[in-house]
Amino acid sequence: MKNEQDQFEVLRKIQKTPESSQRELAEELGFSLGKLNYCLKALQKKGLVKLQNFQRKDNKISYL
Repeated sequence: MKNEQDQFEVLRKIQKTPESSQRELAEELGFSLGKLNYCLKALQKKGLVKLQNFQRKDNKISYL
């Protein structure tokens, strides 16, 4: 039950700020990065979110 509640919180936060990184989401939700990653993988497995790979971003240099 707790996992489902955490996943729901993640979905709501993603809906509000879809461009956020995992690190930003974890900080805003008060989750560890590992916990957020676990929730995102579960949501991805259910087909509720689609994750993008940072390495495919064209403007990587702006992140430095």
